[in-house]
Amino acid sequence: MPYLDLDGSRFHYHWDDFTDPWGTKSVVLLHHAAGGNLHRWRAWVPTLARQYRVLRFDMRGHAGTDPASGGTLTLPGLATDIATVMDALEVDKVHLVGASAGGIVSLRFAHDFPQRLHSLSLVASTPRLARMGAGIDASVWRRTLEEEGTKAWLLADAQKRFGPQAEPGVIEWYAAEGEKTPAENVLALQGCLLAEDLSPLLPNIPAPTLLLASENDEITPMDAQELMVREMPNATLQTFAGVGHNMKVEIPDLLAGAVRDFARKVESP
Repeated sequence: MPYLDLDGSRFHYHWDDFTDPWGTKSVVLLHHAAGGNLHRWRAWVPTLARQYRVLRFDMRGHAGTDPASGGTLTLPGLATDIATVMDALEVDKVHLVGASAGGIVSLRFAHDFPQRLHSLSLVASTPRLARMGAGIDASVWRRTLEEEGTKAWLLADAQKRFGPQAEPGVIEWYAAEGEKTPAENVLALQGCLLAEDLSPLLPNIPAPTLLLASENDEITPMDAQELMVREMPNATLQTFAGVGHNMKVEIPDLLAGAVRDFARKVESP
């Protein structure tokens, strides 16, 4: 896997491109969630990479990418990281896909860099992480991360992160991948995002937007989805039953197909 050295920080990234070499294709950029990394998207690649050039990178402080200087994160800074990676790879515009926390960063990017987007797709995301369902306690998240680490945090409420039919192997793999990111880096990201409410920015995000949501998700609940589809000028909502917050790895083919078809529609004359 290659790396970029950007302003003193190393970013881990990867391209997947199985498009026809004689054509020019747009870029789909996949932005992962808290405690994740670029490998979380691996099952999406076969669906997307035949029609689009697919770019993935590890968010700041996650897996193969360096943490922020001093360990402090800001949401505008994380959004700027996307633009910086794009600039380094000479990518002008993307179809941006963000999952959960990566979706919050992507929302901020869509507001701050609207000219860099073809479209925006959000998978189980929210403009206001602090307003989760009653069954989710951010203080318990913090305690678990501090005392037991990232893998234990991801496993502790797996029944809320996954649907009842999720394969045990998927859950174990998901948590093991999370272990590649130190707990203090996940805590830094959570602290940053829990302090933010992007709701006032929603009317000023013009990009064509696809919202993909689980009907049973307490982390990014349906009221957050309904707020976004109501307030964003060009948003469409698709909901899915029987899956959890981590539906990105439960039903990857279905969701990647929805994003592919949405991007194709956006680019159609």
